[in-house]
Amino acid sequence: MSNPQKLLQKYISLPPGECEAYIEPLSEEIRKLVRRSLVKHETADLEDFELDCLLAIWTRIDAIKRGIVDSNIENIEAFVRRAVHNRYCDAIRRKRPSWYNLKLEMMDLFSGKLNVKGLSMWVSDSGERVCGYAKWEGRAGNGGAKCREISEDIQVFARRMLENRDPAEISNVELACKILDYVGAPVPIDDLVSCIAALKDVRDSEPLSIDSQPDGDEEADSPVQWLVDDHVDVEQQVINDRWLDHVIKWFWNEFMLLAPRQRKAMMLGMGADQVTAIISSIGLEETAKALEMPEDKLLKLIPQLPLPDAVTGEEIGVPARSVPSVRFKAWRRIQRRSRKSGISLE
Repeated sequence: MSNPQKLLQKYISLPPGECEAYIEPLSEEIRKLVRRSLVKHETADLEDFELDCLLAIWTRIDAIKRGIVDSNIENIEAFVRRAVHNRYCDAIRRKRPSWYNLKLEMMDLFSGKLNVKGLSMWVSDSGERVCGYAKWEGRAGNGGAKCREISEDIQVFARRMLENRDPAEISNVELACKILDYVGAPVPIDDLVSCIAALKDVRDSEPLSIDSQPDGDEEADSPVQWLVDDHVDVEQQVINDRWLDHVIKWFWNEFMLLAPRQRKAMMLGMGADQVTAIISSIGLEETAKALEMPEDKLLKLIPQLPLPDAVTGEEIGVPARSVPSVRFKAWRRIQRRSRKSGISLE
């Protein structure tokens, strides 16, 4: 049996003693689906990204099997695509916050939220989100290559389209339209964002990325790597109830030693699946109390996680630019403590 949907249903529906036979084939099929979804994303600079996706997917499957959540996965392929996309957005937001904020602005622009007429965004026949003038909607062609040409030779573009004006002095709306005029075809939204970022020299400071921070003489881990025993298959760790509960409860004890705003910055920066896993083990009441917010407010926030830094900043009373620093210091403490704790699969 190689049908991932059937494997998933067998694993979820069968009792202990019978479901274990489906773990390995299901794991292999999910890994294939994840890698297929990764083809459309640039993940070279995102450490352990595939592992992070698998952890998120299996955490959700585990919650369904244990009856923690009522929903089911009707289409495993669509579920994996969405999970990979969500983790990618979260990873990019953390790794390249300036680029990601620029993308959010462009999506608002082309979706009509900025009340600029004549622009549109749609999904191409290949499943790619593209943007352009509204009259181009549904039109074939892809201007991604010409966008990359602009990035590689900014002076030529500035001379032809900007009358040698400094791109940094031009609004993003005008610059986006100038790029579309130059390209003459619909453009993948990510390519347009990268082009504007290159023209305006938008860069992200590496120290704000938790993935790039050294801790003493050791290389830093990703925010979730401390949850994973390098010597044991990650899916099996997540499936093992005792291991998962043990790690979450250890994490919670350390989490509660943090300052309230650090706790909020950390949890509001997690994915919905991660917070759901914590709530399933710790309880909604205790989780809400730790975040100093009403339970109903927390439940409403979960589908929106991870929150943008601007929203998190309002919650904890700091500027948006300070949120990554608050979150990083909290994660660094947890990581440092985990190295001393000897957490492992018993």
